Amino acid sequence: MRKHKKECLSICTGAGLAVLGLEYRGKHIRVNTEQGFVTMPSTPSDRRWRYNAKSIAKKMASIT
Repeated sequence: MRKHKKECLSICTGAGLAVLGLEYRGKHIRVNTEQGFVTMPSTPSDRRWRYNAKSIAKKMASIT
């Protein structure tokens, strides 16, 4: 789980978002940032979650 949390944080910081913290929401992890929040699965089933999370984080960073 620690590796997954680090990966979620690195995706958001790599996109240029300022991370404030993590919240656990059932089966999801919410990464709170200054620009808003990004929701990621806490138990991913395949590799596509990384690509989806990166695209959402990049879109958030470009809007603000």
